[in-house]
Amino acid sequence: MRITRWPPLARLAVALCAELFVGTSVAEAQASATTGSANAPEIATNGRGEVRVAPDMARLQISVETRASSANAAAADNAARITRTIAAVRAAGIDSAQIKTAGYSVAPDYDSKGRHSGFVVRNGLRIEVRRIADVGKIIDAALGGGATQVTGVQFLRSDLHESRRSALALAVAEARRDAEVLAQAAGGTLGRLIYLTSGFGTLPQPFDFQTTTVLTGASMPTPIIPGDLTVTAVANARWQFLPRQAP
Repeated sequence: MRITRWPPLARLAVALCAELFVGTSVAEAQASATTGSANAPEIATNGRGEVRVAPDMARLQISVETRASSANAAAADNAARITRTIAAVRAAGIDSAQIKTAGYSVAPDYDSKGRHSGFVVRNGLRIEVRRIADVGKIIDAALGGGATQVTGVQFLRSDLHESRRSALALAVAEARRDAEVLAQAAGGTLGRLIYLTSGFGTLPQPFDFQTTTVLTGASMPTPIIPGDLTVTAVANARWQFLPRQAP
């Protein structure tokens, strides 16, 4: 038998080629496995959860509007009225920290024919009422003190963390139920969870009364009946889809 002896340089070249071939094969196998995993079928769903909660506080918009032939006269009258309004509201149980100026304006006033008739001054207050049962009482106190308008009543909830978490749990449960139905309808089952995140939900929108001009001297307490607030949450999720194995 004839034995061929390769020169050292030739033996080194053959070894390098063999290593390169083996390395390339392993890399291709790994890439194929990765591609297969990335292209594995998935099921993506989203769910929505809602929780209704009762409001425990309110925010009032109270305004004083005055008119006079001069800006100074209208402003002076307005200042006196707003001072009495604040005093009346505080006497009804509202702390000074719960009262803030919401707007102030001085503008020319015009009659029905468009002629300049003087000036109008508007001064608004935002009042935070921390007991829902006091809302009507505070409105009556403000009107009795000199307010001429109630331009908004908002019902709010001071703490929404637990309600939001409950809504999130409902959203995730709905997303999973939908995913299970899709998997079964497609002839398979639901696999492991791949991705889960909370989407954009909505916090309760304050209920606003329309801007209403009111007159002082009401003989009966103002009845205020708040409705429930709705906290919503959204969850987006993806699961593996496991096709049913053939028997």
